[in-house]
Amino acid sequence: MLPFPKFLLALFIGLPAIGSESPSGIEDFPAEVRKKIEHDADSIATEWIPIMQNIASSDREKIPLTQLIRKLMVHGFAKVGGLSSRDATDPPDRWDIRRRENAAKYDRKFIKTLQLHSPDFLTHRAFAKTIQSLLAVWPGKLLLLDANGDGKIALSEYALSSPLVQDQEVDEEGFSKNQRSGFAYYDENKNGLIEGLEMVRGTLYVQSKMRQYMTAVLISRADLDQNSILSRAELKRLLPEAKDLPDSVPFSEAIFWIRLIDPDDIGPLRDALLQRE
Repeated sequence: MLPFPKFLLALFIGLPAIGSESPSGIEDFPAEVRKKIEHDADSIATEWIPIMQNIASSDREKIPLTQLIRKLMVHGFAKVGGLSSRDATDPPDRWDIRRRENAAKYDRKFIKTLQLHSPDFLTHRAFAKTIQSLLAVWPGKLLLLDANGDGKIALSEYALSSPLVQDQEVDEEGFSKNQRSGFAYYDENKNGLIEGLEMVRGTLYVQSKMRQYMTAVLISRADLDQNSILSRAELKRLLPEAKDLPDSVPFSEAIFWIRLIDPDDIGPLRDALLQRE
């Protein structure tokens, strides 16, 4: 990881909390769940530090939020259609469009939440609070199902999140396959209850999304000939083991290609870009 200027590091991490700080949504969660989300959010926020070094100007001590937004927007952030290079040869089906719409919706949610916690300048705490809010979504929905208030979700309570439709097939206990599979996703220890840290299952997903954004901010470093297009050769240098690489990727569509990269590879790719000037 590249060294981070001491004055900028101090400002990025050490700014005091604002008295009227916006809540992240975890304040009323059980202590175990709240602490887990705080820990995970702080860890992911720390990954933004070297990215902020890339964004920061040498003569600027504070990093404006608008700078990050501009860095992301030029690569297709929050965009759904108009991908000429990709769609001309491989027209998207309705599922492709749905995935793009969902990705764009998440992009907008990330920025909207970051704006809430960082209206002017980016700080480590602003990222941490933003990520807390993103991680809080599903635990919050689960806890709303806790009818008896014991901090645990039984299958009968979870089933309310997926109501049966007319003539839907159910088992002998009256639950559908979807209800059982959804419940099993959270009930990791198979004790018939969703409890404690089982409610926090979104960390890897949110971490992957953040790393995609970080990679998008840095992707211009891969453009060796500086023509605003990533050629197949340039892509191959980034991911030498990858197969089925596109002939080229315009900068304006880079984030769509980044989203196709395996989550296990996105972190190493970001780190490789950080080592480039």
